[in-house]
Amino acid sequence: MAELIVEIVALDRKIWAGAARLVRVRTTEGDIGIMAGHESMAGLLKPGEFAIDRVDGDRLRGTIDAGLVSVNDNRVTVVADSVSLDEQAPSA
Repeated sequence: MAELIVEIVALDRKIWAGAARLVRVRTTEGDIGIMAGHESMAGLLKPGEFAIDRVDGDRLRGTIDAGLVSVNDNRVTVVADSVSLDEQAPSA
């Protein structure tokens, strides 16, 4: 199965980077799920929860402030003012 390369970045540091099968974020246009092969796009994020289904089967969850998401060639980049990961979140 194809993979995404994902980076989650806050203004002051990289939060997480790795391979994933699915990324879920909330944009100003609504919630979206991004899988490998997703068309290129850029969007504004609303504050709220996000989830990443990692290729190892773990799920990374957290919350973000408003920010941006971009998708291009199976790469997803999320940039937000602030990002917090759930306590049980695995490290990068």
